[in-house]
Amino acid sequence: MSATVTGPRPPGRVFAAIERVGRLVPHPFYLFWYLLLATGVLSAVLAAEGATAQLPGAERPTEVRNILSVTGLQHLVTTLVPNFIGFPPLGVVLVVLLGVGVAERTGLLRTAVAASLSRVPRRWMPLAVCFVAGQGHVMGDAGFIVLPPLAALAFRAVGRHPVAGMLGAFAGLSAGYGSGLLIGALDANLSALTTAAVPSGTEASTSVLMNYWFQAAAGLVLPIVVAAVLVRWVEPTLRPYDPTAADGSEHKHDDLATVTDQQRRALRLGGLALLAYLAAVVAAWLVPGGPLQGEDGALIDSPFFEGIVPLVTIAFLVAGLAYGIAAGTITRADDVPRLMAEAVMDMRFFIVVAFSAGQFIAMFAWSGVGDWIAVEGSSLLRDAHVGGLAALLLALLVTSVLALVIFSGSSLWAVLSPVFVPIFVGLGIHPATIQATYRIGDSIANPISPLNPYLYVLQDEARRYDPDLDLGQVFARMALFVLPVALFWVIILIAFYLLGVPTGPGAPVRL
Repeated sequence: MSATVTGPRPPGRVFAAIERVGRLVPHPFYLFWYLLLATGVLSAVLAAEGATAQLPGAERPTEVRNILSVTGLQHLVTTLVPNFIGFPPLGVVLVVLLGVGVAERTGLLRTAVAASLSRVPRRWMPLAVCFVAGQGHVMGDAGFIVLPPLAALAFRAVGRHPVAGMLGAFAGLSAGYGSGLLIGALDANLSALTTAAVPSGTEASTSVLMNYWFQAAAGLVLPIVVAAVLVRWVEPTLRPYDPTAADGSEHKHDDLATVTDQQRRALRLGGLALLAYLAAVVAAWLVPGGPLQGEDGALIDSPFFEGIVPLVTIAFLVAGLAYGIAAGTITRADDVPRLMAEAVMDMRFFIVVAFSAGQFIAMFAWSGVGDWIAVEGSSLLRDAHVGGLAALLLALLVTSVLALVIFSGSSLWAVLSPVFVPIFVGLGIHPATIQATYRIGDSIANPISPLNPYLYVLQDEARRYDPDLDLGQVFARMALFVLPVALFWVIILIAFYLLGVPTGPGAPVRL
């Protein structure tokens, strides 16, 4: 079955320019080594000038260390292996793939899409996919691995371009990472950092729900924006999907419209197994004294959210095993590790990139350059002497620029919150409001950050459907989402601020 797209729409000059610039981006393996070299030069200059970064709460300033010095090179050589193994996304990707690989290669995901999402009308499929992706932050980084391939299957099932599904899911998850109707670990991490940064004596209530009204509003609006950009500007620029030109993976090219009676029975068994597992997990989280609760019965700061990656992996594994046994795609115990190994093999490109990325991330942190950039960036806001909405927008701009080079989630907020929160409290603005602003700045840069490792996973996975898709094309299409999403993020922020709508329960915009 081929997509009904008749041909790529001729791109505009700006789109073509972005694509040309994107093609200049070197292979990701080399890109991170080039970035490490550039950081080394910057660290040498800053170290020679005696640059330091005084992090709020730290006993003494952080000195910028020269990566190109003898000490720096010795540190790189002696930590090469730990830097690789310690690259944060590496463990997430591989662990999640152990479960997802079984669910995919037994045929569970294909059957689930054909039996459910394929019933969504073709016209509404982009909105459905973007809405689901908008809640993906609950899965943490695992969402970047799980959701785009599922979106590709969903699009293909209704005759749309599978690469468009992947791009839309990635954009909906990354650009809207701080939004959503569900509360997850990100919300717990941000609220804890914000609470810790509130000046003593300040009468301002903070909680994990302090941004809920704000992020829920964004979670309803942004999927519409992302879907509209996807349909209007992104999907028409893709080459027509030709299954015969794809990579030949057998499980990718069967007819999604066909579901046999045996597969339907297997799907029901897989669903029942998944429901039983989820019921057990929820009980372990909600029942008093459950093993997935935190100290004193805490539900948010708990092993449930801290262990979301293995819990997601087991969910896919349980459902995949039940389906595979019933459908006959698992006939012996040896099939399970074989399917896992095949899934990991598909990530061999990412593993190679992770080696160089791990070196850059580790040495960037060791040098102290990241702390210096963050502190200097926040100082720009402090020295600007502006207030109210203008100050919030300036903070948003500073955050989005920093997020391009510090792909972080909540770690950037760990540096900025001790500076931003006291500043805005002094301006009479509630801590929840500056936290909501940070959510925007940290989210909108994600789709085009060259340091976003999942962008390269996306490109590698999308090449299954379009072998000629290069990084320039991915960057160009991701760039199409950034400004519209940023515009509506800002409109929502301005509306909350001017109307005085609380960003969450007990969290007014102004003190």
